[in-house]
Amino acid sequence: MTAGVAVQMTAFGISSLFALFRLPDAIRGRNRMMFACMVLISVSVGLSLPAIYTAVDPLVGGVNIANLFLRMALYGVFVILGVRGAAAFGADWAKKLIIGPVGLVVLGIIVALTVGFFVASDLPATSTSLYAYDDQVSVQVYAMLGRLYPAYVAACVCAPALAASRNTCYRLPHRIGAGLMGIGLAIVVVFTALALVADLGAFMLLLPFSAVILVTVGLAIMWASHRRQMIRPRPSPLAESYRNVS
Repeated sequence: MTAGVAVQMTAFGISSLFALFRLPDAIRGRNRMMFACMVLISVSVGLSLPAIYTAVDPLVGGVNIANLFLRMALYGVFVILGVRGAAAFGADWAKKLIIGPVGLVVLGIIVALTVGFFVASDLPATSTSLYAYDDQVSVQVYAMLGRLYPAYVAACVCAPALAASRNTCYRLPHRIGAGLMGIGLAIVVVFTALALVADLGAFMLLLPFSAVILVTVGLAIMWASHRRQMIRPRPSPLAESYRNVS
């Protein structure tokens, strides 16, 4: 097993575990959007694993529709994560860039182009991450588009998250969680930029799935801190921040 695959499987395990931890709260009606976000992260990472992808794709036609679903799930992850993160870290400007007029136009264009280039590609048989079709220009553009929207949202939220990690008004667990989330989002931006200009080799797996781990662990720490605060409440003007990401 390579380091990249190990990180990939770790990301799947951590995201799935955290989704399960949040299930009881979701059943009670607490922050179901973040539960949905964690489920979509798990689905996205899971469909990047050959064992899962090759089992799922034949069920939906065997022409790599599962990969298109992966892309759409990932876009959904970043919409939820971006909006909730921007609200939690008090970055109204970032929220507007994500779900304001500009953000919705960006999302609409990316989704339309993603579907368009998928349809334009010749994908007759199941292939995890479409590796068997890397020689097609349409597949290369499709893959690039799949990285651009996450990078756009990550660029909007990583700075507010990192700023929150240095804000001494926040509880220490919240600062640690925000810092991990900010670093993870920054990695998404760096990875996308590097992938546009260079062949990253093993880092094509190491960077994005390391980012998944950091963001998921950061969210888990903030969630645990919020749960503890609910059990042992202490008046705080920052309570709304915890609710937005927990």
